[in-house]
Amino acid sequence: MASPDVVVVGGGVVGAACARWLAQRGLGVRILDSAAEDGVASAAAPGLLAPLAGTTADDPLLSLKVRGRDLYHDVAPSLKEETGIDIRLWTEGIVHVALTRDDISRLTDQIAWQRQMGFKSDWLSLDDLRQRHPGVSPRALGAKLMPEGGVLDPRLLVEALLASAAAHGAVTTRGERVTEVLTEAGSVVGVRTATETVPTGAVVIAAGAWSGQIGGLPRPLSVEPIRGQMIAVGWPDQEPPAVIYGGSGYVIQRGNEAVAGTTVEHVGFDASVTEDGVAKVLAMVGSIFPSLDGAAVTRTWAGLRPGTPDGQPIVGRDAEVEGLWYATGHGRHGFLLAAITGQIIAALFAGDSVEQDITSIDPARYWQI
Repeated sequence: MASPDVVVVGGGVVGAACARWLAQRGLGVRILDSAAEDGVASAAAPGLLAPLAGTTADDPLLSLKVRGRDLYHDVAPSLKEETGIDIRLWTEGIVHVALTRDDISRLTDQIAWQRQMGFKSDWLSLDDLRQRHPGVSPRALGAKLMPEGGVLDPRLLVEALLASAAAHGAVTTRGERVTEVLTEAGSVVGVRTATETVPTGAVVIAAGAWSGQIGGLPRPLSVEPIRGQMIAVGWPDQEPPAVIYGGSGYVIQRGNEAVAGTTVEHVGFDASVTEDGVAKVLAMVGSIFPSLDGAAVTRTWAGLRPGTPDGQPIVGRDAEVEGLWYATGHGRHGFLLAAITGQIIAALFAGDSVEQDITSIDPARYWQI
């Protein structure tokens, strides 16, 4: 593909989703992915679909997050039919355990406004919680149940999206880090890597935490890395599948492991795992599942989430440069919002209307033109 219609910079989950939906519309798409950066968020993420966890009633992104979650009910079977890849979508509900009286007050307040807004959210008594998750800590006082929440396999989702994009003609080049977007007379004309210049009339910046390091942009891009450390320990044989929030983190059953995280650290592009970070995650795990307290850690890793000053993604067209698009800054909601972001970019690119209110993610909110 000598001159693609669109170059997508980044082959993580958001870039793969944008490529998939753009290619479905018949556009020639080339994905350029460095594939060599330590801490790439898509490779480290848990794949949570939890729009009602840790949010507030005035969250401008709430409806979009819920729509993003629900979209996977259609996307998962579509990807499996198209590519043969099962992304292991699990939607049996998420619980947030109350370990203190303050937790009860906070979680019941969340339930109240979420139900008033029409979202499904319930309180589990201690007996109901024990029946659902017998291994939960004896300190638990009950839990908030988000019955429509769930999780998917992040690695398989990225694989499936890229395979679907390829089936529609998209080409992925690994090991090619885009260093600069090339423009002439206010329009995109190509991108430059260390080894080649790729002519194109449109670019989607979806490079996660590295998006702001790309040269040639009309102004600095407000995306920074936020490190999250994670661990895996063995999952108890007798414990049913679960996704459980509690304390300052979460525990997810995936196969024979408990995947747990995470920290929130502003340490630049340092994706190393630290003793202190692992200790904090282990303490959180022990507070939720005592049977895991002291369990041998089988794996540790860290991801660099792309954060923005207001905590909202940057999705849409640049206000000044024709052909320049952004799909970055999703923070901890990359997988939750990946599919809906791909749809939004493809719709806007084609000049179609978007059903959702996307004012809060419009790139123009940062720059007065």
